[in-house]
Amino acid sequence: MTEVSILSVLGLGLIIGLFHAFDVDHVMAMATFVDQKSKLKPILYYAIKWGTGHGGVLLLLGASLFFLGIQLPEWFVHYAEITVGILLIYLGFRVFSYLNRNKHESTEINNKRKNVLADLKHDHTPLLIGMLHGVAGSASVLMILPDLMKTQFFIHIALFSMGCLLGMFCFGLCLGFMQSLLNRHNRNMADIFTRCLGVSSIGLGTVWIFS
Repeated sequence: MTEVSILSVLGLGLIIGLFHAFDVDHVMAMATFVDQKSKLKPILYYAIKWGTGHGGVLLLLGASLFFLGIQLPEWFVHYAEITVGILLIYLGFRVFSYLNRNKHESTEINNKRKNVLADLKHDHTPLLIGMLHGVAGSASVLMILPDLMKTQFFIHIALFSMGCLLGMFCFGLCLGFMQSLLNRHNRNMADIFTRCLGVSSIGLGTVWIFS
């Protein structure tokens, strides 16, 4: 391959990763998280941990496929997809739990927000969510990866993962900004928006399981 074509293929990995971040299950998982922690640093922490889990699993599965000819059995990927649905339902109910907790603990909200980063550093949920998404979507993602030389494969996966991380962070940042505006100007609308996210996540998870 020429230098130009190699750069084009590798750049394609970044673009595909950016669009892959906006898969509906990724977006919903990010949305339910951001609605609770709409500050810049927590969103960045989530995106990094999710991207590490997602990219790490893809790198491991891709390397196993490219170098050893080993790939996950279809039944395993199928149950991973079902687990994604269960996860979305859990995230939806967690949103409602967050709303109810805030109503009873409004006086402690400011103190809790100061501890968000400290808590998130020890919270590996985003990492596990990213790994699960990586396993569930591995078949379709690895299928669209170009047939690269071994030295290019790792760069391509890295760029793909960077695209996913960037896409998740940008989406989370925009959603967090919008939620902050709603909280400042119309708390009732913010609560309605949050409830809609919870219902959407539960509904999507249910459809995901039975589709």
